Amino acid sequence: MDSFRERKYTSKSLDRFDPLIGDITFALQDERVIARVSDLTGLREAVGDPHLYAGGLSAMERGHFLNPHIDNSHDGDQRNYRVLNLLYYVTPGWKPENGGDLELWDEHVTTPVAIPSLFNRLVLMATGDKTWHSVSEVRVDTPRRCVSNYYFSPHSPNGYEASHVTYFMARPEQKLRRIVTKMDSELRALLRKVNRRGFAKDDIYRSGD
Repeated sequence: MDSFRERKYTSKSLDRFDPLIGDITFALQDERVIARVSDLTGLREAVGDPHLYAGGLSAMERGHFLNPHIDNSHDGDQRNYRVLNLLYYVTPGWKPENGGDLELWDEHVTTPVAIPSLFNRLVLMATGDKTWHSVSEVRVDTPRRCVSNYYFSPHSPNGYEASHVTYFMARPEQKLRRIVTKMDSELRALLRKVNRRGFAKDDIYRSGD
């Protein structure tokens, strides 16, 4: 993926990797894990996603980044709300000075809080229409690797009905890019109204792909 929004590698071809990768990924989709996470977070009627819609594996090398954004509000069928992002960082020896921090922003996307992508760290991040987040630029040649999963629910995380595409915003100092990303996000939101499932290829896992 390479655009003004983000630069990173992604994959759902779990069958092409060491079986441990698939085991880690789908362990977080196990009903017992979902139940435990629901207890910890207070999620109601949380369900996993064996198709890994918008989840899977990612790798980011030097110069890669992910600009501030809020996640798509629903699952691939536009039935359940996306309520939780589970980010498991799996690069041994990763250091904060390497960059690639998960950044959580305030509602107006002015000030971030950085969470280093340390090895064996699992971040549980709520997803809603104000949960802006990003990944700072990676500053080393060593790839930053992450296993991503999502949980969904029939209950909106916002406390009210809402529907939106993945909506990007540039960083505060990127004045021109903020205008471009706003126009881009509004256009993609308009296209979603024309086609609920969107026009991009299905971002789901199929065994054997």
